[in-house]
Amino acid sequence: MTTFDVARQALTVLIPELIVVLAATAMMTAGAFVRLPRRTWAAFSAATLAVAVVALILVRHVVPDPYASVVLNDPLSGYARLALLLTGLVVLAFAHDQVDDARASEFFGCLLMIDAGAMLVCAANEMVFLFAGLELVSIPTYLLLYLPRRNRETQEAATKYFFLSIFSSAFLLFGLAYLYGLTGLTNLRALAWVLEKQVQGEAVAKFGTIAVVFIMAGLGFRVAAVPFHFYAPDVYQGSPTVVAAVLAWVPKGIGFVAMIRALTAVLPVVGDVASKGLLLAWVLAAMTMILGNAVALLQNDLKRLLAYSSIAHAGYLLIGVAVAFTNRLVGYPQGGGLIGGAFSGTEGILFYLAAYALMTLGAFGVIISLSSPERPVETVDDLAGLGRTHPAAALAMAFCLFSLAGVPPMAGFWGKLWIFSSAFLPVQGEDGGPSLRWLAILGVLNAAAGAYYYLRIVVWMYFQPVPARPLSPRSSWPTTVAVGACATLSLALGLYPRPLARASHEAAVAATARPGPARAPADQPAGPAVATTRGR
Repeated sequence: MTTFDVARQALTVLIPELIVVLAATAMMTAGAFVRLPRRTWAAFSAATLAVAVVALILVRHVVPDPYASVVLNDPLSGYARLALLLTGLVVLAFAHDQVDDARASEFFGCLLMIDAGAMLVCAANEMVFLFAGLELVSIPTYLLLYLPRRNRETQEAATKYFFLSIFSSAFLLFGLAYLYGLTGLTNLRALAWVLEKQVQGEAVAKFGTIAVVFIMAGLGFRVAAVPFHFYAPDVYQGSPTVVAAVLAWVPKGIGFVAMIRALTAVLPVVGDVASKGLLLAWVLAAMTMILGNAVALLQNDLKRLLAYSSIAHAGYLLIGVAVAFTNRLVGYPQGGGLIGGAFSGTEGILFYLAAYALMTLGAFGVIISLSSPERPVETVDDLAGLGRTHPAAALAMAFCLFSLAGVPPMAGFWGKLWIFSSAFLPVQGEDGGPSLRWLAILGVLNAAAGAYYYLRIVVWMYFQPVPARPLSPRSSWPTTVAVGACATLSLALGLYPRPLARASHEAAVAATARPGPARAPADQPAGPAVATTRGR
């Protein structure tokens, strides 16, 4: 395959991202010359994402060479990119009336840029490309934090996020540099193959461990894992609610996908590095779950409560990362754990992320739908008596909160079950290290404690008297439809999780696959065209 063929295939795979980026660029440029209503810009953005969904479906059969191309079009790429496009439509429904007309083109352009960057991360097969996608998410986010309103709280939120994001990028770059130094390769699939087949030695273990620590630190900022979490509550509280919803989902989603692409699918083949990664993920998961749930119990402000809830959910997902470092995909040829067998850590992460997107965006969407400029919904007390004054909104919020708490039969229940179940599998290298089973038990105890602050809101909505000044929202139909879709899917995927389980399984298997090139020499194992092994 020639270089031209590789480039052509990569560009074909990236057609959905190119559509979104070009539309965002055109919007932000035209906004300086044309003044249109905000709903026009929102409708154009929604049409762009719909076209990108169609393009993604049309290019799904294009398979670039994994050892030559900068992008992958495997089931993980398709799964994650489709999820980001669909949740992007949900966010647009929430945001269509949340900014004034003068700044609407830049606001919706930033939302599209963030979605395009997140999709690039999910398709990335190269370190520089992965980093570029992460930065394409971060840079528009700085502007997005400041566009809807310009007050002291928003300025503080934007400043904190800006500086801490720079630090996270520096940590990530430093870790990727050490990862590159192991073999001199930037292609992630090629790097994994060479580490598995050719490169060994004490130096690899040492430099690989440094790479794991700094990459986990850099991505830990994005997923709000302890001790990199401290910006999240202040940024969520100081941001407009729709921006807080974006921050709760997109950085966390792509952060964990990046961990799968750059760490758990690459380094578990190196035993000593994998054990160090498992230990690091174990400690981060335990600290993140405990702190997130403990502090959330004390919160009355809804956005701060959901921020600490987001931190706790990062802890649950880090259990899946710890398991994924063992690189043990248990065989079940016809599907996921629902079909037979147990879940791998990667599979649990991917299922849980889909459930988390629905329940978190749904909860933020209810807050947006109930708020008005005269009476914003800010605290748990503002939801008192909601079950009598706005029963549909209360029911949608209850569904999302039950899913966040892991109450059966909601989708969040299955997500937690499969994350925790994956930690009970027999794993290599567990002797002498921290027990994944104890981590799962700690996760179950944290989930039980965390259910309190979700159920407290439900009790407040249904069993507290209606306040003297009840809410008078002016919710529009796009927001109502989006909230209804999130709540309904949280229940539907809990009652029938098989399609999502199968898609998560296929994506997890693809993430750790070691495919061979189209024409491998008969006397050599399939893999990248790398013949040099570094002696260290």
